[in-house]
Amino acid sequence: MLDLSGTKDTRRFSTCMEDLLNLREWLIETKCQRVAIESTGIYWIPTYTLLEGKVETIVANPFQIKNIPGRKNDDIDSEWIAEVCLNGQIKPSNIPPKEIREIRELTRTHVKLTQARTSFKNRVHKILSRAGVRISGVLTDIFGKSGMIIINGILNGKTIDQTFAEIKDKRIKIKKTEIKESLKGELSQNDIFVIKECLDSIKFLDEKIKKFDSKINQNLNLKGMQKEIKILMSIPGVGFTTAAAIMAEIGNIDVFSKPKKLVGWSGLAPSISESAGKSSNGHITKKGNKFLRTILVLAANSIAIGRLNKLRVFYQRIKAKKGHKKAIVALARKLASIIHHLLKFKEMYSEEEGKQKKVKLQKFIPVEDISIDEMIGILCEAGYSVDKPAANT
Repeated sequence: MLDLSGTKDTRRFSTCMEDLLNLREWLIETKCQRVAIESTGIYWIPTYTLLEGKVETIVANPFQIKNIPGRKNDDIDSEWIAEVCLNGQIKPSNIPPKEIREIRELTRTHVKLTQARTSFKNRVHKILSRAGVRISGVLTDIFGKSGMIIINGILNGKTIDQTFAEIKDKRIKIKKTEIKESLKGELSQNDIFVIKECLDSIKFLDEKIKKFDSKINQNLNLKGMQKEIKILMSIPGVGFTTAAAIMAEIGNIDVFSKPKKLVGWSGLAPSISESAGKSSNGHITKKGNKFLRTILVLAANSIAIGRLNKLRVFYQRIKAKKGHKKAIVALARKLASIIHHLLKFKEMYSEEEGKQKKVKLQKFIPVEDISIDEMIGILCEAGYSVDKPAANT
């Protein structure tokens, strides 16, 4: 503890609950006005939770409060953090309220479950491809209703005719010859065993994900965030789960005064280096909320393969110049700016916004009566770029 007179009081507390409660009592008894914690891993969370609402607590980014290297121990670190806190030199990290943190825990776990399910699906794809079963080249989704009938037919040793007798989708039935050709590979007993176990795991994870969807929806309804979710879901490529995850990560949009603040917080802003008066942009900083960045990139990938719209056209234009990866990052960054605007002004996403207005002349004017400057002005108002011709010499 450090005060303006320079008086120091150093005490050591462990991370067990009893010692943390003693820490809180000591801070309240000594009338400590502000506490600063370095956000190392998840170890700051129990301390912050206990002090929340009791003492003003600042969570500091370790990168922003680094001390002189070469002299580092717990006592020196604590004194340095207390000093910069006392002088108001710490930029507080954005810690959302408890109810938002609870939703965030649900959405982050949901993402992990979805990633685990995707991992099992990829494993099935790999085994089938390795065995020469190229069904994924014929069916869009082999884990759909018809795709699962075909896979189970393969695993259970059914003939193609027996399998197709169970399929009701006419679009799949007309591909019978193509599917038959793609199933000419051979699966070993070990391959069949692994695929069955993967399918059981996928089914188990599907049930868990449904439970998390229900719980997330329930929490969002309790917190009155339905309007924000509907706004986010109006953006192409953003479904309920993605919208809920974005809201859980952002929390209160008013914390970010400008779109670039949200872009920077998500780690999608390009790094800037300047030397000898010349500045250049580099790779994205990745210094920010990695979960929000991941969600925005996933949404950008959905847009890139989805229906044609302005966002997909933007992606295709960047891709033609700089490739897929940079185009996806650029689209994710654009999504962050759009999300900030929509949530800030409570607007639904619309493709109609930003259309150029057609300029109409009020009355017919002979061309010879219009000067070159007036012609250029009319074209510029219509959205064209015109270079004024040089005067004749």
